[in-house]
Amino acid sequence: MTQLILGNESDVKGTPLTDKMTKFVDDLPTELIEVLNKIALNGGGAWIVGGAVRDASMGYMPTDIDLATDLTPDKLLSIFPDAIETGVSFGTITIKSGGFLYQTTTLRTDGDYLDSRRPVDVKWNSSLFEDLKRRDFTINSMAIDVARREYYDPHNGVNDIKNKIIRSVGNAHKRIDEDALRILRAYRFLGQIEGNDWQLESKLSTAMIDNSFKIGELSKERIWQELNKILAFNNSGEILIKMMNDGILKIIFQWQQIEYVNLSSALSDSNELDYISKFVLLNQQLGLEGITQLCKSLKLSKNDTKSIILTYTNSLIIPQKSESYLRLYRFIIGDRWRQVLMLSKVICKYGLNKNVHEINVDFFDQIISLIVDLPKNKIQSQLIDGNWLMKTTNIGQGQKLGRLKEWLYRIQIENDLSEISDINRYLVKIQWHNSDFESWPRMSLQ
Repeated sequence: MTQLILGNESDVKGTPLTDKMTKFVDDLPTELIEVLNKIALNGGGAWIVGGAVRDASMGYMPTDIDLATDLTPDKLLSIFPDAIETGVSFGTITIKSGGFLYQTTTLRTDGDYLDSRRPVDVKWNSSLFEDLKRRDFTINSMAIDVARREYYDPHNGVNDIKNKIIRSVGNAHKRIDEDALRILRAYRFLGQIEGNDWQLESKLSTAMIDNSFKIGELSKERIWQELNKILAFNNSGEILIKMMNDGILKIIFQWQQIEYVNLSSALSDSNELDYISKFVLLNQQLGLEGITQLCKSLKLSKNDTKSIILTYTNSLIIPQKSESYLRLYRFIIGDRWRQVLMLSKVICKYGLNKNVHEINVDFFDQIISLIVDLPKNKIQSQLIDGNWLMKTTNIGQGQKLGRLKEWLYRIQIENDLSEISDINRYLVKIQWHNSDFESWPRMSLQ
């Protein structure tokens, strides 16, 4: 390790690093040591803070490392001129060092919170104690002085990690009242930290429920950012049940009526579902129009919205067991076909939708096995184009030509055709000369 230079000392009583923290510090990249040394040489102190210390204390190597320093943003920018001005008004810049980025925030105290999200003003100071006191949970209010090989834990975060407790720093109601996003962050930590036996401290849990209405004051983007992470956890079923019972999901999704018992059972059986499928599972009772409006209300991306709508609509379709249909099924749904079938199975198993209520749940496992055994289609793109079809059939441009082209594409996928001669062979067989083109099969599962 590069020689370390002592920076300014903290006003918090230090404790020698634990064995797990020691391993973390010993493995820190040289690029970070250079940042810490540069701050020290310019008359400052710097400490690793937040989630990195939490993870290190549990024996994990953090993916992101944040710093706190007693130097002002202006001073930092003069030392690191290529730094990114991430949020200078709140004391945060991002320092570049080699291939690493380190978000660095000046020690501060926060003014009043008037929007349940951010303080009206902040004041720089040199007190690590005051800075740690403003943080959300005890497990996130620790710091490490790398050069002195000490950690600072004025709110007993290490003890709460040992006991697997999510606890607020100081008064729980005050912490949640300051920033309602902490409600969702608390639920996220239940799933983010390894193990399923973490608990919310009782006062924190009460404060979260009492202040849950303030979630409505948060930006939709921030709500979805946190909720998306929760939905993605393998163990999120139990977390979502708690959020539902605590009244949080009703606020986020603006539910009017919900059947809690069956949905709770389904969530307990949802660990194989991804975040898109879990979103649909939670809201499938809203119907297509309701889900579409919810995606718009939460300001989801076009890709997420498209995946959610595709997953919802296809989860209500009961597939046929024929090879030709399953080729079409896999082609139309794409990479999400397995998720759609697993979601259909859960919806069916717990009677959440009358359209798939009476199907034997083993049916969905059989369909999955059949699709797995199907070879991939030799050619996915359509073999013919409109010009070929016009020359072959003498049909002019228009709806009829488009519908025949679509019908032939369906035939290609269903039968795994790979030659234009195969298309020509089917074209001779199908009844397209004298029938109503609006009745022709479409590239659709219904």
